[in-house]
Amino acid sequence: MPKSHHRRNGRTRRTARPIPRARADHHDELEANAPWINRMFEVDAVEARGDAAGALRLIEAMPLGPDGRPWWRPSRIRRLQQVVDLGESAPAWVWAKWVVSQAAQSTPGDPVRAVEVATATRGGRRTLWGVDQVDAQAKVMDHDWVYRQLVLHEYAGLAAYLEQRAGQDLVRRAAGIDGWASAPMRALELVGEEATRIQWLDLASLEVVETINLGAAAMLADGECVIGRVVEADGTTLFESAPLCVPRDVARRVAAEPGEWLAVLADACRDATSPILVHLVSRFHEFDLLCDLPPGIRRQVVQPEDPDLGSDQIGTGGNGSEYDVALVLAALADEIDVEGDDDDGCSCGQDHSPRPLASLVAAALVEPGTVEALRPLLVPSDGRALMRLCRVLPEPADQVCRRLAIRVADAA
Repeated sequence: MPKSHHRRNGRTRRTARPIPRARADHHDELEANAPWINRMFEVDAVEARGDAAGALRLIEAMPLGPDGRPWWRPSRIRRLQQVVDLGESAPAWVWAKWVVSQAAQSTPGDPVRAVEVATATRGGRRTLWGVDQVDAQAKVMDHDWVYRQLVLHEYAGLAAYLEQRAGQDLVRRAAGIDGWASAPMRALELVGEEATRIQWLDLASLEVVETINLGAAAMLADGECVIGRVVEADGTTLFESAPLCVPRDVARRVAAEPGEWLAVLADACRDATSPILVHLVSRFHEFDLLCDLPPGIRRQVVQPEDPDLGSDQIGTGGNGSEYDVALVLAALADEIDVEGDDDDGCSCGQDHSPRPLASLVAAALVEPGTVEALRPLLVPSDGRALMRLCRVLPEPADQVCRRLAIRVADAA
């Protein structure tokens, strides 16, 4: 058999394929970040056991990344501090919402697909925002309402987290969390708001549903609609995460076909007359643990009379802690309408009816650092006002206020 002119006698020496530079760079980056990635896994595991204080200690021991910049999301640190501050007084729903937050950050529910579908639902890549592609994707995961619903529910991320990662003690404290993963999408109309609770009309069953007042109605007028998942934890009814405000026709379509909520929302977002809806879907939410409004939004709903608190500063969060302290002090001095009874109270809805500000005061009170900043400003005569306020605030702010009142009385 004739030899090929291209065949060499003897053993052919293989030449190693050159490693693509991009792959090498990626490997180097992973190796450089390995200590911080390992620490992230450690914090995840401690959180899953329900040990917020232990998770905070691990974070505080390694606060900066390899580039010298903060490594951890501020929202995660804030959430952990709130759980630590509340301690044993945290109701079951707080523990349950912490479980949901853990599931969302660990992303077991097909996050890649969820990002793609969420981006398409709100109108495609032209709706993305961020300094680069990685940042834009991170913002989808942090703020997009559709992404969160998909990754937790449609793609079973919450169920997977409960089954595979959440510790028994954490699940025990989050009494009722087992039913959250399968909670259906519902369409509701705002009927009324009180200091501690909100009344909604379920547009499918036409039954009235009451949820704890965590601020979901603060920016709505009576008759406006939302979609979301209503859940229960140890007797308290609430939204699994902040509901989405939608036009009435969208709510009615979701009520008629709850399983088609994604297609209905996509149709509405494609409507050129609905740019506000796209904004609400993609940017509005921060998914706070104790409030259904992002801090930057709730701090613009009412302005305490303080010359040092400009609305431009509050909007950027530049002096958020000062705002929260000022709001609580205004509530103690009876300068704002906490219960929504006064004719000259804050009018946050389109119907110009007085809106109770209890949920906003409560959110300010449970922000990390607020109680510490308030203590030196209070005098013994504030004790009575604190006890009055704690009777009208939703939980867990009522217990925080009560403890503060007892501390003021003991110091007298």
